[in-house]
Amino acid sequence: MSIELKEQLHNFVLSLLALSPSRNYITQFLFIVHINRSLDYRIAEEAYPDLLKNELVREALAKIFDLSITDKISLEPRGYGAKLVDFVKEILSLFEDGNFRAKVNALLKEEFPGGVPNLAREWLEVRVRGAASEPTYGQQAITILRKIMDVGRAKIDELEGALNVSRGVLLQCLNLLKIYGLVSEEYDGSYRPSEELRRYPDVVEGV
Repeated sequence: MSIELKEQLHNFVLSLLALSPSRNYITQFLFIVHINRSLDYRIAEEAYPDLLKNELVREALAKIFDLSITDKISLEPRGYGAKLVDFVKEILSLFEDGNFRAKVNALLKEEFPGGVPNLAREWLEVRVRGAASEPTYGQQAITILRKIMDVGRAKIDELEGALNVSRGVLLQCLNLLKIYGLVSEEYDGSYRPSEELRRYPDVVEGV
């Protein structure tokens, strides 16, 4: 491979990496809104003050990405923000493919000495750290998450008894985990780990 072509390939891979929500503040915000379908404005503003506190920036984001911003924030179903999320999802899927990463690594060993990253796993790691760092409920939420992962799924009453946590705190922690897309609530009221956590359970270790 010529030096010029190798440089072009390197730049192309870097441009894809730069769109990942684990590496890009704007796509991260759009993904969190997408995960929640409708995100409470106060929660979003606290998490992303640089994007939402300034009225001009907020209005520009709403216009560019077709965001509906009231007391809740959501993506218009066929708007540019939703389309971007769908596109970046495909990038995450691509970089999760071990065969794809191996082929890129073989061509760009010097450019990526640590190996091309698994962006799906990386994005999960960012979300777990984000939940854990919440000052009020973060560490309790991770304890609850570990319990849910241990048993596969659990209802609120079961978690309340097993962990000796008040229902109010438990609900706050579960809501925090849902905001980061780490658990899902099933039709019977039980909670189970996200699909990504079931693929990469070790991400929670050491948090």
